[in-house]
Amino acid sequence: MSDIIKVYCEGKAGSHDFDILEKVVDGLGVLIVPIGGKRGAKSAIQVYEAGVAKSKFKIFFRDRDFDAPVPDTESLQNDGSYVYYSYRTTIENYLLAYDCIKAYSEGKSWNSDDLKDQYLHAAKDIKFFQAARHTLGQMRVPTDFGTNIVPGKSGTLPEDLSEDFCREMGFEQIQESIGKIKAWTKEEFDRIFDEFLALFDDYFFAEEQFLVYFQGKDFMKSLCKYLPGFSPKDYYKYAKSVFDYTKYQDLVELRQLLEAENRQQFDSVE
Repeated sequence: MSDIIKVYCEGKAGSHDFDILEKVVDGLGVLIVPIGGKRGAKSAIQVYEAGVAKSKFKIFFRDRDFDAPVPDTESLQNDGSYVYYSYRTTIENYLLAYDCIKAYSEGKSWNSDDLKDQYLHAAKDIKFFQAARHTLGQMRVPTDFGTNIVPGKSGTLPEDLSEDFCREMGFEQIQESIGKIKAWTKEEFDRIFDEFLALFDDYFFAEEQFLVYFQGKDFMKSLCKYLPGFSPKDYYKYAKSVFDYTKYQDLVELRQLLEAENRQQFDSVE
């Protein structure tokens, strides 16, 4: 029964994604399958599902990076398929809370009364960089206009199959993409960039909301500049050892989703 429900994730066994998910699925008999990077993930999952026992239920849990806007409320986000996005931008963000860094730093050479200030300065140092990354993430749109001229999958035919209709609708698809690309102006970039800067205000930093929006690897790199001798590898090992997924609503929702599916499958067997 352990391979009936699968959670696919980025990375490999021992990665942050894998280790955090192990905490989330503990005791459920769910199989975690790491598949490397996000690019080509759906194809990799399709191959895996075809090559081994097919899942009765599967999801792909991935961090959002800058591929989808941060939701207004803390929650697990589904893209309409079996793909679920973390609430926070990257998986590292779940491991970088100040309280955890403070506990790890006790007795270390870099620990001081200024640790919280250094922590916040490290975040503030990269706010413009993060605003640029979010702006680019929000502006980019798919430029592949596909090959279908009507909604739906292949096998759905338009009511009008005439040359004129097909020629007109085919070019309309191209025009739509051209219109999107024309929206990539400096004015639009500046407008969105300023919106993120307005979001990244004093309250944003005081409430550590950068742990939701900022790219975790970027923040860790910045933090290390303030803490000579700080080892990200050793820290992450510690942070994962004490990680409590119940502090994060989206991970709680992920657990609940898997528990519900587990119960349903158990009941069907009964």
